[in-house]
Amino acid sequence: MKRAAAIFVIFVTFALSAVAESPGAEQGLRVLTRDTTAIGGPAERHGRGFAARTGIAVSVDRLPFERLYERIMVGFVTGELPYDVLLIPSAWLPDFAPYLSPVPERLLQAPVVTGIEPIYRDALMRWRGRWMALTIDGDLHLGAYRRDLFEAADVRRAFRARSGRALAPPRTWAEYLEVAVFFHGLALPEDGASAHPLAGTLEAYRRGGQRVWYLFSHAAAYASHPGHPGGMFFDPDSMEPAVDNPAWVRALTEFLSLMQDGPADARELDSEAVRRRFAAGAAAMNIDWADTGVLAGDARSSTIAGKVGFFPLPGSREAWNPATGAWDRLAEPRSVTFLAFGGWIGVVPAASESRGRAWDYLAWYASPTHSAVDALDGTTGINPYRGSHLRDAAPWRKLLGAEQAADYLGVLRASLDAEQVARDLRLPGWRAYIAALEDQLDRVLAGEVTPEAGLTAAADAWDALTDRLGRESQRRHYREAMGLPRAPRAAVPTADPCAGSRSRAHCAHGQPGESP
Repeated sequence: MKRAAAIFVIFVTFALSAVAESPGAEQGLRVLTRDTTAIGGPAERHGRGFAARTGIAVSVDRLPFERLYERIMVGFVTGELPYDVLLIPSAWLPDFAPYLSPVPERLLQAPVVTGIEPIYRDALMRWRGRWMALTIDGDLHLGAYRRDLFEAADVRRAFRARSGRALAPPRTWAEYLEVAVFFHGLALPEDGASAHPLAGTLEAYRRGGQRVWYLFSHAAAYASHPGHPGGMFFDPDSMEPAVDNPAWVRALTEFLSLMQDGPADARELDSEAVRRRFAAGAAAMNIDWADTGVLAGDARSSTIAGKVGFFPLPGSREAWNPATGAWDRLAEPRSVTFLAFGGWIGVVPAASESRGRAWDYLAWYASPTHSAVDALDGTTGINPYRGSHLRDAAPWRKLLGAEQAADYLGVLRASLDAEQVARDLRLPGWRAYIAALEDQLDRVLAGEVTPEAGLTAAADAWDALTDRLGRESQRRHYREAMGLPRAPRAAVPTADPCAGSRSRAHCAHGQPGESP
């Protein structure tokens, strides 16, 4: 790996030296991304380094996340997007791909690309068979817990007395719920005298605060049947939405019930609050991206540093079988890794007159050396996405300590090596699909409709969107996004009595928890 990194440095030095001496280098580059320290912070810092190395000035414009997509799409459609580099969520690539420049072959053969973990490289950087982006971040959900509480003798005795089993990091969502209920409100000694209440767990529930990915994580193990890959969001053959089946109803019901085991303002939490409150010792567990590992494990940003452990996303002993319309009992609890959000990517508009220099800047940003530093900084929003990030334990031990580092890297590696990894939703019209689901989550949280009714309404909206965007093309795009092979044109199955019915959730498919 050291040899590969050295080759990369030589490659970049040669390439950037050539760029610096080329005509028009004084033109500079314009970058657009979100308005937070995450992603945008490294964009500016690496812009300064790139300018010092090449003489090419880099200016970074930052917009609120909720305005970023519209600004870019309107710019593409009108031909008025004055940017050379865009740092965006990977889920937006299908919508933006027609307006982008492909990744140069010289980068595809360099360690800046080849060193990326395959799932983050192959799943995020390509669209319709073409390399259109460079991965700059790798995302998945995992759990964190306060090891000091889980290992306290009095706490362990109390948990065994209540549950009849030993206290341990949860393997299933049922265990996760049980542990959250146990810890919620537990009084902890503070300074030897006073006490403060503890949240059982922390998750995000605020619209615009990443709540949909927390719901998706709850659904992953239930809705990703081992015998039906790619069926978490849609039937990959018919493109019938799956989000109203009993697996999703169970996931949403459990997700909502956990608000009672969080803080009083749980409904207002976004993912940033989830990780920062956990780092402040306010909860026994949380579900989050790998950012929690850095913030909670680092003594500079955490009151519980040295006391944190990690666990893979909880799984289930059951999976919903869409073919039989029943719950299948599994031999062992199965954790399904969910690539929540997927990660951030860098892309270059085809209309840019500085495409070569733009790709050089992205290679500089995502280099093995620079990204290794970024992954260790909890403010960058950059989670490990290279093999070198996950294998080189020395910098993690220095930051987190030996035990925390081993646990953190072990869970990340195990998650990526899991037998089943569920990819996030990624297809044209993504924003509209997510907005339709968010609208119904608002109604469910407000008590206007039940989880079943809300998910059925969301599925109806998804079905209409798929028809409007073209069912066959969306099916082709969805299968590609899920890593499935191309298939012949679909025909609606006739053996399923619910086929073609948008009220499938009310068909005789059994109730959550039933097994054959």
